[in-house]
Amino acid sequence: MNTDTEILPIQFLQEKINDIRSALFFSQNNDIIKMPTTIITVLRVDDDGQIWFFVTRPQQYLEAFEKEFPARLDFFRKGKDYFFQVMGKAFIIDEDDSAIDELSNVSMQIKDNAMHELVLMKVKIMTVEYYDNSVAENKYWWNEISQKIQQWFFSARLGYKPYDLKPNSFKAYGFKQAS
Repeated sequence: MNTDTEILPIQFLQEKINDIRSALFFSQNNDIIKMPTTIITVLRVDDDGQIWFFVTRPQQYLEAFEKEFPARLDFFRKGKDYFFQVMGKAFIIDEDDSAIDELSNVSMQIKDNAMHELVLMKVKIMTVEYYDNSVAENKYWWNEISQKIQQWFFSARLGYKPYDLKPNSFKAYGFKQAS
């Protein structure tokens, strides 16, 4: 494989995630206490296929939550021709201050805030479902043309019946004529 001309799947995914930058985070475990669904902003996608982000610290103690659980991230942005879902294993990174320090693009204010109000998380990517809307529209352009032709020649209004407007014709259909 020639890596100079071909894009590796992780590089493609990094590019798309960095383009959208935000997602909906869903905890997929069946525990009684689980992380709430929230909007996240991606901090980094590393070469190991891990997506790093912060979530708001829940009101419960973090010890009440599982440290590893299945999760889903839905990436969508209005105006983009694609969207995708990432399924994987989420990890709560709470006591590892060095992991927060490794995120070089995070400001000191966010690092300080992360200690008290935020929780650092990562999701190890297991599967990705990618949907490209631009391909489907361009691929089936003749469907749109055939639908237009059918509308021109075979336009029918649902429930429309041409009635004879003669005075006695309404009786045949069970209508009473207004006097």
